[in-house]
Amino acid sequence: MAEHYLGKLKVDNADFVEIGGTPALEQYDALYRLLSERAGPEVAALFAEPLISRGNDAAQPTVSWYGEGEGRPLENLSGAERARAEAYLADHLRPVRALAEEPGGALAMAALTVYGAEDVMVVGDRPVIVNWGLMPGGKGASVATRPAHYAKTLGKFVPMEAAARPVTEPPKATPAAAAAAPVTRVETRRVVTPLAWVPLLILLLLAGGTLAWLLTPGVRLFANNTPPAVTDEALLAATRAETEALNARRDQLEAALAGAVCRADGQLILPGGLTPEGLLPPEPGVQPAERAEAAPDAILPSRSSRVVMPDETSLLARIEASTVMVLASGAGPVSTGSGFVIGPGLIVTNHHVVENALDGAGQVLVTGGALGAPQPAEIVKTQGPLAETGGDFALLRIAETSLPALTVHLPEGSLVLNNVVAAGYPGDVLETDAGFAALRGGDLSAVPGLTVTDGIVNTEQQLSPTTHVLLHSAALSSGNSGGPLLDMCGRLVGVNAFVRQGVMQNRGFALTTGDLMAFLNGTGATPSVVSEPCAPVVARPDVAVGE
Repeated sequence: MAEHYLGKLKVDNADFVEIGGTPALEQYDALYRLLSERAGPEVAALFAEPLISRGNDAAQPTVSWYGEGEGRPLENLSGAERARAEAYLADHLRPVRALAEEPGGALAMAALTVYGAEDVMVVGDRPVIVNWGLMPGGKGASVATRPAHYAKTLGKFVPMEAAARPVTEPPKATPAAAAAAPVTRVETRRVVTPLAWVPLLILLLLAGGTLAWLLTPGVRLFANNTPPAVTDEALLAATRAETEALNARRDQLEAALAGAVCRADGQLILPGGLTPEGLLPPEPGVQPAERAEAAPDAILPSRSSRVVMPDETSLLARIEASTVMVLASGAGPVSTGSGFVIGPGLIVTNHHVVENALDGAGQVLVTGGALGAPQPAEIVKTQGPLAETGGDFALLRIAETSLPALTVHLPEGSLVLNNVVAAGYPGDVLETDAGFAALRGGDLSAVPGLTVTDGIVNTEQQLSPTTHVLLHSAALSSGNSGGPLLDMCGRLVGVNAFVRQGVMQNRGFALTTGDLMAFLNGTGATPSVVSEPCAPVVARPDVAVGE
């Protein structure tokens, strides 16, 4: 279930659009799978997740709607912000409309059937449709009226062709009733006048001129200062590559399980001669060394409190000292995200975390366990939104310059199957965090707890010429945006940016350090950069590591 409440609607039982005798709202998982597979996850994310309460004899049913962030009614927006949302909605509704026009497209047509004309919210900068699968006035069972109702609601964004065949469900009439209802076909013929061809001729001339211009030497489809948008097709390709990587991970685990051997002293040895933690085991009867190098792609990653940094602190202590929470206020509600130290007084986060403070009237604050109190931050540079510019970065400056900066890892080879750690302040954890509640209540000395999760890099993808991502399994949620993704040597390998919801679990996307370094060019931020593969130094379980 998505975590943010978007609204509630009181309905009648007859308002539910049914598919095969079951309300479409109860088939949300099937709809999400259908749209994800046929049109991509961006299209599937258009439709909010419903929670139905059937009520009782004295109360009408209600439907509550949930999304991945705080929502604002589209009708309340204006200017360029509304225009962007409407353009996005129109572009991403087209494949849903096409599915609705296919045989068996009743579920997609039900998704396009919304209660009213203003049932669109905007979460972040993306529209989300609520109150779908419903028709007012008890007309949920009226299949014939759905196309006309669509034309009055979502049809204003993507009109349905008048000649499109309406989607119908299997008839429920008895054979006798069916026999009594003969089908009459009426054929019409349209007369096309010569004047009707004029628009087509004009379009052909414009298209020819545009093509000739594009073929002129030196002309490019995208200007150098306007990177292409991240497309749904690229995201879908990334998801497919992730599936292949997960299959490879499964094969790796099955091979390890099949070839594992338990020694007489109880030490489990995997094929290749290493322990599940990636450590070289000592000879039987020999006291192991207090510390040892571990493989970066070990089946079981070592706990971050046992990984030793060169300065004798633990990986966990390094993460806590270099990760911060970012709060941005502006025209909308206060947004929260994560960030990390990249240089003296310099913090990196996501563009979308501070976006509502970019109008000049907003404010950005940075806090964390290593800071005595929240500090105001100056926005030095931004790149975003991601879908428009190919980047999602923001560089902030604070007065405190003593926080340790993370080392940036620019790998020469692949990071797939390498263990990683994500750190930040996820919203679902902050909801029950006493420190965050105190901070929100005005106690500036309160510090929310940092959340650290681990996982592996599943695959590496290029979503556009300027957008490269790591798909990983470290658990993320809203609030992790802008936080660091690190290898087991404590080096930055990515900037967590967004999450894709899957059928069984979510998958995190982190922008690569190569893209980050390109963004930082010319800002004065000069982080330490290394390219050597990670060989984490791990303390044995009974050895304490300094904090």
